[in-house]
Amino acid sequence: MQLEHLKDTRTITREYLEKDIFPASDSLRNDPLNGQQLQGKSLFSLFYEPSFLTRISFERAITLLGGHPLHTEDASQFFPVTTPNYIEDTVEILNSLHIDGVVIRSSERGIIENATKASRIPIINGGSNDDHPTQSIADIYTIHKELDGVDNKVVSILGRLEHRNVCALLLGLSLFDNTEVRLLPFSGQVPPEIEKICKDRGLNLSHLQELSEIKGSDVVYLNGPRTAAHYELLKSRNSFISKIDSEFMSMLKSDSIILDPMQRSGDF
Repeated sequence: MQLEHLKDTRTITREYLEKDIFPASDSLRNDPLNGQQLQGKSLFSLFYEPSFLTRISFERAITLLGGHPLHTEDASQFFPVTTPNYIEDTVEILNSLHIDGVVIRSSERGIIENATKASRIPIINGGSNDDHPTQSIADIYTIHKELDGVDNKVVSILGRLEHRNVCALLLGLSLFDNTEVRLLPFSGQVPPEIEKICKDRGLNLSHLQELSEIKGSDVVYLNGPRTAAHYELLKSRNSFISKIDSEFMSMLKSDSIILDPMQRSGDF
């Protein structure tokens, strides 16, 4: 499967993951020093929001593959965002400078879609308002690698269910067979549109009330509070906050894995 852009998780297929992404990832893991596949190529991180892990991950990856990373700390300070077609104009400027690929992070609706329509170079969604395809790919690959497949797994997702990481993971899991997902919120809920897509694809979704209901999970996915202040607010309201201790681990299988997709302010 050939993708012109990686704009969202919805358009990713199981075939693309299993025939392209997983083998390529295995190859790089087994021989991380062989990577000169992108020698001479450049990748521009066009981030309109603060980021540490995502931006550095892209920059480190293209460096390991022989390419050259470029970025702005805050794209809105360097590229005008007040004109109607600012994203189309920006990617055209980057194309004129012979940039080979652009990663965009923006929560403004329509930005990724508009960029892909206007761009003659590959656009990667590095995090939009309700999606994060590269995070989903990384999470699905980890489950595949650590548990020898994604089919027939029980995945419990704890935390902020409205977050783009969770939306993207659910869409990714919905590509696999007989996968059960248990949802336990700290705050928020999965957007109805995302939940409907996943259920229509056959994903078994259930909503939990108690932490003990994650018992027997193959995967626990922790999506923590936004900030330290958010963490303290949840604590003051007696919202569910978990800690990873021996009692927590006793509820899981001996080979279960715990995924932490992002920096967090609360201490698990």
